[in-house]
Amino acid sequence: MKNRRKRNKKILIWQYVIGIGILLTVLAFSLLNLFNLSMEPYRAARSNSIELARKYAGVSKVDSFGIYNGDKTYYSLLGETDQEKKKAVLIEKGSDKIFVYELSDGASKKEAERIARKNGADAIDKVTFGYLNDRPIWEVKSGKSYYIVDFEKRKLLSKEGL
Repeated sequence: MKNRRKRNKKILIWQYVIGIGILLTVLAFSLLNLFNLSMEPYRAARSNSIELARKYAGVSKVDSFGIYNGDKTYYSLLGETDQEKKKAVLIEKGSDKIFVYELSDGASKKEAERIARKNGADAIDKVTFGYLNDRPIWEVKSGKSYYIVDFEKRKLLSKEGL
């Protein structure tokens, strides 16, 4: 009788262990699937933007893709043409507007970072090419602050955030 209780207790413990293992496995796969589904809109926007940049701007190599959220949302691509001209392409979300800029015509990404640092930015978290108030800009994120640098005039337009 005593041995039977010990054996039943061991079986019960193993059932708990197996049950918890199955539960954790299902939870892990569910979280991975949820993450995969949440990334799908980003992947679709990136893929469509690259296709449009190739078609309308002649971009053959994409160096970076980002999303700029200002007054409107823009998909931002930086890349090169076959002639090795560096270009920035902005595609307005939900519109057929596409803006193409040669990066040699304005402030570079590094120059925008330098301008932001000169105006108080510490560590740079992210730099995104965007479009604000009918002009191309660089948005430099540093901590909780955003530095808006005019692409063409190469100067700080504003500092936003805390």
